Amino acid sequence: MPAICGSYARGKVMRLTRLDECGTPVPGPTGTLVTKGFVSVGMTPNYQDPEEVTQADANGDLCIDDQGRPALRWVDLSMVFCNIDPEAINIITGNPLVVNDATPTPSSVGWRLDGDLTGTANFGLEVWSGKTGQSCGTGGLEYGYWLWPYVVQARIGEATIANAALTLTLTARTSTGSGWGVGPYDVTKSAVTPFPEGPLATAIGAAQHQHFEVTTVAPPTPGCGAIALAAPAEGLVAAQVLEPA
Repeated sequence: MPAICGSYARGKVMRLTRLDECGTPVPGPTGTLVTKGFVSVGMTPNYQDPEEVTQADANGDLCIDDQGRPALRWVDLSMVFCNIDPEAINIITGNPLVVNDATPTPSSVGWRLDGDLTGTANFGLEVWSGKTGQSCGTGGLEYGYWLWPYVVQARIGEATIANAALTLTLTARTSTGSGWGVGPYDVTKSAVTPFPEGPLATAIGAAQHQHFEVTTVAPPTPGCGAIALAAPAEGLVAAQVLEPA
């Protein structure tokens, strides 16, 4: 079948989405956050080595030589931030926010590293990357769209305060059993005129840790702090429920 290929460079924006204990997006006033204040997102699949079965014959020659397949356990993620957003830290790690006394609505001014709450948050992670050497077509510019639909067990890594730029590294891993479904956002665009936008074409399966596709839907607008995530439309709920794992 025809394929869309390309070379990709630079990270455009990142979007975080709060998830519940089943990996399902949680609607609410601070359910999602978009930022461009990151340096990199590293991804490393973690595999269990295949089991080997060997047996030599009476002459010492290999009689049986069999090997299973490697099992994908999860994807290790490393996120390096150069713009520290307290609400992003809260969404990723579960650590509590520090707020001021502004009225009528306090502002988030920091967070606390809490031994009881670190690593308790579940979140979805999306990243848009640029595509090199392209010109605008009828469908618009193309981007690489990366999705890790169910991320867990995040922790804050080392940081140094010095006569240098301060960056903060957070690590986490993906999990099986995602409840992302087709997602709560329009991230794809039909290839057929009039090019309507919509969510993923098919729901994320229970064993799927990572998703990538080329999209002509522009990245969301970054900001500071979390914003509201609306409840899913009735059709999206049905798509999530009916899609086989």
